[in-house]
Amino acid sequence: MIARQGNFYAGGREVPLPTGMVVADAMYVEYQIPAKQTHPYPLIFFHGGASTGASFWSTPDGREGWATLFLRMGYAVYVVDRPTLGRSPHYEPVDGPKLMPPSRLPDRGPIAAPPKPKPATRFPGVNRAGDPAYEQNARGRHSTIEVPFGAPRDPVALSTYVDTIDREAGAALLDRIGPAILVTHSRAGTTGWQIADARPGLVKAIVAAEPNGPPFYNTPPLGAPGDPVARPFGLTYAPLRFTPPVEKTEDFGALRSVPSGRADRSDCWLPAGPRRTLVNIAKIPVIVLTGGASYHAAYDHCTAAFLKWAGVPADEVLLDDRGISGNTHGFPTETNNDAIAELIAGWLADRGL
Repeated sequence: MIARQGNFYAGGREVPLPTGMVVADAMYVEYQIPAKQTHPYPLIFFHGGASTGASFWSTPDGREGWATLFLRMGYAVYVVDRPTLGRSPHYEPVDGPKLMPPSRLPDRGPIAAPPKPKPATRFPGVNRAGDPAYEQNARGRHSTIEVPFGAPRDPVALSTYVDTIDREAGAALLDRIGPAILVTHSRAGTTGWQIADARPGLVKAIVAAEPNGPPFYNTPPLGAPGDPVARPFGLTYAPLRFTPPVEKTEDFGALRSVPSGRADRSDCWLPAGPRRTLVNIAKIPVIVLTGGASYHAAYDHCTAAFLKWAGVPADEVLLDDRGISGNTHGFPTETNNDAIAELIAGWLADRGL
């Protein structure tokens, strides 16, 4: 039973254009409130890059998505389209030309291969062209094909810009609805850290499903030896508040490669200098969830390690270790997404949320 449902826009800024005033970088928000709300704080779902919030309502093969599953558990749920994506307008004179995600990575010559993940067995459908679930993906649900990125063409400026507009719109959303739990996936991982940094008193927990990472440098195949720093603030592209303060990567001191000690995991880049505490996030419970058949299985432990180094109470959970196997990076929509939702619900319940 649903008591209330609707939609609205959060954040945004007025920008004068030759054709008139527009409100750019606002965030579309859709919500449902159950008649029997049994949990004090709502969940806000933030989708990944080149995607929309659609996959949180239902999966490509027609099953219930996480938002619907948590609604049945008695949570109020809010699902967003991040600024410039989906139903959140993208104005090219403000946000830059729309960019299509690359269909393939550029040829970078011989580089080290990432650790190979376990076999994937949880795809909706058969993961081939012509399959109905595959075709749904290709038409915009968790697609990396047809939903454009926004912001400037320079990749560093693009990533910093995305962090900034997500932070501002997410903070405006919390100002409107009050305290909430953030559920982030993939590229929205930095969104969660940014919003928590902006409104620490209004973020009760962060569920980070394979968040954007790892700290500082990308791993193969996205990165190669000698690349510049990808995430200057460890977890993010735009600044976060540390104490002592960090204004640039060099403020962390030297970065050292910490061996993982496992063939299936990458080594981690972590600061060798004195600890910097993420002062606004340090009191927020965090869980980092990773699929065993995902490329993230090679490095999400590095994200968790950086969070702990920065004083954040982060729990690292590899789904395989909880008997949930065969999952790739897209596990919020895969065939056992209900079991993963139950795992998240149990973690929240243990914290009174």
